Amino acid sequence: SIQTLSLTTPTLPFIKTIGTLASSPESSLKTNNFFDTLPLVTEYRRSTLKKQLVQACENKDENLVISLVEQLSVLNPTEVPTLGLAGYKSKSDEKSPLNGPWKLLFTNAKDAEAPARTESNPDAKFGDEVASTTEVITGQVIDASLGQCKNYIRLSSASSTESSSSSTSPPSPPFDDLEITIQMTPLTDKRVRLDFLRARVRNERASLPFFKDVTFNFPPRFVFDTLARLRGQDPTIEPQSYFDVLYIDSDIRAHRTGEGKLFVQKRDL
Repeated sequence: SIQTLSLTTPTLPFIKTIGTLASSPESSLKTNNFFDTLPLVTEYRRSTLKKQLVQACENKDENLVISLVEQLSVLNPTEVPTLGLAGYKSKSDEKSPLNGPWKLLFTNAKDAEAPARTESNPDAKFGDEVASTTEVITGQVIDASLGQCKNYIRLSSASSTESSSSSTSPPSPPFDDLEITIQMTPLTDKRVRLDFLRARVRNERASLPFFKDVTFNFPPRFVFDTLARLRGQDPTIEPQSYFDVLYIDSDIRAHRTGEGKLFVQKRDL
């Protein structure tokens, strides 16, 4: 008679234990463990690392953020992160993973919120910081069909009992809204070239009417290509500004710029 071989399916606690060990910050990025190749374990590791990453971003723990992003990059579920960006490798009905609104969770780039940091502080990471009376919202909206994104910084006066009871009014934010439009050109499945097109600054408290809403253009693309070539770089491979997508799914995205700066963003639903 034909005998059948019965395989025992690992129980959920067992899978959880394997996943926890594999997703700890101290674990190796690549292991030879058979269980690491199982979809259920992979998804559990990915979910656990994402939760740890969000917490590390909130705590501004740069070293831990970098470590977690490196681990997540190995588990990136998106084969072609730039799919659909300006029509890259896609059909008209395919949705780009990059498309939509994103909010910034963490970055170690000095210039990301530089316009909003108006208070000098030698103990701060960049030597200055955002005033305690100012609330900052930083984000990005990507229109993949156009191959463009708009980065924005929105400032408002923080409401607090202390500031409202004070005899002196807190200093006003330096502006209300800063918006930068950027052309995004996919160079590879993971690399995106960035060309800054224009910026718009709004400030309702400006002393002169024409300063309340100001728009200006950046130098054209060929200027930056010339600078790249003068440095011995090929702008079609390594342009003046670009980023490489390290991880992206329906919720979290991490990328590293050409300057080596890390950005972690969460989809803004």
